[in-house]
Amino acid sequence: MAALINFVVIVALGYLSKRFFPKNTGEILSTLIVNFTLPMTVFIGISSSRVLISDLYFILIGFLGCLLTFFGGNLLVKFLDIEDEDVSTVILLSFCGLNIGLFMYPLAEMLWGLNSITYFALYDLGNSIVLYGIGKSVAEGKKGGFKILDLLKFPPFIALIIGLIFSITGFTLPDLVISPIRVIKEANNFLIMFLVGFYLDLSTIKKHSKLLTISVGAKYLIGFCISLITLLIPVRNQLERMSLFISPLLPTAMMIIVYSIKNNYDSELASSIVSLTAIISFIIVFLVTALFNFGI
Repeated sequence: MAALINFVVIVALGYLSKRFFPKNTGEILSTLIVNFTLPMTVFIGISSSRVLISDLYFILIGFLGCLLTFFGGNLLVKFLDIEDEDVSTVILLSFCGLNIGLFMYPLAEMLWGLNSITYFALYDLGNSIVLYGIGKSVAEGKKGGFKILDLLKFPPFIALIIGLIFSITGFTLPDLVISPIRVIKEANNFLIMFLVGFYLDLSTIKKHSKLLTISVGAKYLIGFCISLITLLIPVRNQLERMSLFISPLLPTAMMIIVYSIKNNYDSELASSIVSLTAIISFIIVFLVTALFNFGI
């Protein structure tokens, strides 16, 4: 509940204070997020979790699940035949990855303890290939095609790989190095939530209410189908089962706002999708936790 309150308060702060900032504030914030705060957050999240070689199948499941979601979103966009390319691209971007690190890490730690982050972090690595590869490609007008080497030019993905290597090998950085990384990381949640509020436009939600209902509904329908499929996958414990089931139902990645800003798409629509899916996923996480009888 505290995480939900934090999200609402900071988004509201960004929404109410945007009139006092210059118009290019969003672009500056998105640049800071992509190049500094998000990579540091990803690195700390992965490297601080103990990853075993036997757990790496979570990466493949995360990738396949997110890839299936993208294909579903692509079919939906073609079916809707949206004339405004700025709008159709944002809708497709909303199917290009999940907000796992920023949304689920703090929730998982609160509900099930620090060790639970490991499984979500691994699923997030598979998710990140779609988010930072296909998502970036869609945002740049390449329709989802990308070269794997392109990922190695993207700071958040580089941080993921380095963090995974550190986690598997057990290598740690000295405090002199890790201390400033943690300071930068601490700014990430605030900056992204503030950015959501900064671009949130209630009139956009009203204007695109029908489109939002269809696209968000389709996203969760696809996610629920993937969650049901994960029930067929053998697991060693209830925590693994919970992680696999919840992950496909997490909200749209906040990176779609950054992509929309950098490529001049409808950033207000992107922010609306991120906000709506975050609220829906909060409710889903707590409902699923109660149904599995696994949380407190």
